[in-house]
Amino acid sequence: MQKTTVHTVSIVMMIVALCCCIILQSCAQDNLKNATELSLSITNKKMVIAHCMTNIIRYKGHKFEDSCDPDYYSPKGNISAPIGGLTQVVPMNDRLLKDASLDEAVEFEMRTAIKSGIDGFQFYYTLYNDSWDDIIKAYFRVADAKNIDFKLALCISHPSGSTEDKKIHEFAKRINGIMDAVGRNNSHWLRTPDGRLVVYLWYGEQIADIPANLKGKPEQYYMAKAFKKLGDAVSEKFACIYCINENITKQKLNSVLDYFPAVWVWTLPYKEQGYIGNLVADECKKRNRTFEGSTFNDFYTSKLLKRGTWDMFHDVQDAVNAGMENVERKYVATGLSYNFRNLFEFGMKREASVINIITWNDYPEGHHIAPEINHNDGFAILLNYYKGVWKQQPFYKDEDVIVTFFKKYKHNVTPKPFDIPVVSFEENGVSLASEDAIEVVTILKDKASLNVNGKIVDVPAGFAVTRFPQTAGAVTAFIIRNGVEVKKFTTPEWITDKPYRSDRITYSYSSEFGKYYKSIFGDLPPIYSMEYNADSSRLNTGR
Repeated sequence: MQKTTVHTVSIVMMIVALCCCIILQSCAQDNLKNATELSLSITNKKMVIAHCMTNIIRYKGHKFEDSCDPDYYSPKGNISAPIGGLTQVVPMNDRLLKDASLDEAVEFEMRTAIKSGIDGFQFYYTLYNDSWDDIIKAYFRVADAKNIDFKLALCISHPSGSTEDKKIHEFAKRINGIMDAVGRNNSHWLRTPDGRLVVYLWYGEQIADIPANLKGKPEQYYMAKAFKKLGDAVSEKFACIYCINENITKQKLNSVLDYFPAVWVWTLPYKEQGYIGNLVADECKKRNRTFEGSTFNDFYTSKLLKRGTWDMFHDVQDAVNAGMENVERKYVATGLSYNFRNLFEFGMKREASVINIITWNDYPEGHHIAPEINHNDGFAILLNYYKGVWKQQPFYKDEDVIVTFFKKYKHNVTPKPFDIPVVSFEENGVSLASEDAIEVVTILKDKASLNVNGKIVDVPAGFAVTRFPQTAGAVTAFIIRNGVEVKKFTTPEWITDKPYRSDRITYSYSSEFGKYYKSIFGDLPPIYSMEYNADSSRLNTGR
């Protein structure tokens, strides 16, 4: 009887010990949750970082991809003529850099970005595009050689297919190659004050294998664990900036904040009751995590998609073969400059330490800041203005600046003959009708009268936004002070009531365009969008 009791007690003690071991092991496995470093700062100064499409760059032997190649801009004289022209953007650097070296091209990109108010790039970084690594290395090489104060980071983007281990191996091999070439201590790497390497994610969490049995842990644990493995493989501690591109729930958001030190928001964070950023910023503040602001100026795809999908026609001939009845373009109403202004103001209000610009050069999706014949300098002026306010370093002092924004035609006008469907895919509280206007932003050293197409209103000193009716024809704007006309200009592009093709990209032009263009391109003659300019003797294709 005594032996039986002792034996039973021994078994019980062994079970208890085993359970304790399992519990301790489980706890040890989750040492990523709420780690101390998650509460540390991402940056000790305010910065503007732009998402950069690594491969959308022009230099000798490297053209732009089809969806932003100026060769396919014109509705005639090229293989995309049957669909009215594939592209609806013309990057200005196409002709300047067509004979440039890679190093000359990346120097142009960095210096132009700085002039536009940008402090660094986060590079769109995907699997199986090894050649992009040479472009990234060139940025570091030139920033070093030319002493350009510019920060650089990788944005791990939607790694799909294969297994977690294989994806980590592939990324690690390439990242190690870049770091070995440019130097792990290179001052241009974007790092946290405590030395962690900042890594942005754009659906980058797809690197992780998420097991069917989560074993009581959220999916974000497995995502963070995968990036810990990748960091170890490149001998770095990562500070991963998680991307939110959905109407995220509070529960899921807190699971993200359990394992990631910071979040940034992409273009779709809206819901009926308002901007999802309120929830995100509130929870980040409560959890002592970094909330990074984001803004975008436009969203109209020059690229053609298979109707009803996000499947892109990468090749111009494939798009033409599909025909207009099988293609569409995507669109988000941004209220001319409203969305850009509103989101930047939100980031400032919520004390974001970083504002992310979506994007520097994604011309195919139309949310580019880089110089192009539709956006011109308008959004760069807004960025410099807001950055100056945010950092309490006024950019425009004792100057008068006028910027116009408009669509080329009203939203309810049917283009003929190239009426390709434009699908609005995000309800963000901005109506299509609200874009049927000429929006004028003024930054004035003193109050004045603003004259737009003969309609005169008084505007105050400082920053103001005024809207005028959208009517077909040229847009002329100037200010009058003490009876004297100041800063008068007419936009090269006109508004039409008879568009020949679908085109919802926002057009902007300012009183500062001449200075802006000369500072970037020197004495090279400007190119303009003049599709509906009746004074133009021919269609200006930007070539």
